[in-house]
Amino acid sequence: MLGENILFVGAHHDDLEIAIGGSVRRFSSYGKKVYSAILTDSTWINEKGERFRDPKQVLEYCDNASKVLGYIPINLCYGPCFTIEYSDDKVVTILNLIQKYNIDTLITIWPYDAHRDHRVVSQIALAASRQVPRVLVTRLSWHKTFEKFDPNFFITIDEVIDYKFKAIKCYEDEYARNKEKWEKYILSTAQLYGLKSGCKYAEGFEVIKYLI
Repeated sequence: MLGENILFVGAHHDDLEIAIGGSVRRFSSYGKKVYSAILTDSTWINEKGERFRDPKQVLEYCDNASKVLGYIPINLCYGPCFTIEYSDDKVVTILNLIQKYNIDTLITIWPYDAHRDHRVVSQIALAASRQVPRVLVTRLSWHKTFEKFDPNFFITIDEVIDYKFKAIKCYEDEYARNKEKWEKYILSTAQLYGLKSGCKYAEGFEVIKYLI
């Protein structure tokens, strides 16, 4: 099992739930501390300058989901979606969180993910991970890329997959918009990774490094 203090670094306030919600529920049930640092406010602005989603409501959704899964949210909220950029100050912010919470395991998004925000956040998190003994990445977007996500580390979520579905439902506005896609993606990948690893349902990761 992973270390005692785990940090997930994501772009949007449903990234953790979609990618590793089952694993986080397992970690927290074992008494591990799980922190989730999210770098955007999860709103977005269209070509007309119209802003979608209420940032205060998003934080309420996140708070509800965190209670379901047992993690501690850290809302960095640098700005709307599609505006996040790599910068040294953001790397330092993650470094400070790693030091403050004595992080021994960092999980972030696969650096070749199809979503632009996911790639930027991954770059920031991995740049800050040099002194962390265990670093894993997970895929979020289901869209095709030139690179292949090839998980080689699996965590069974047979007993907790219902918590994962309960947590994504906390994001009421996005769940209403994406319900069919989210549920199909989560269930199909959990079944596939379960088949690969020898259980019913699992979440998959690529290992960047893993010191025992």
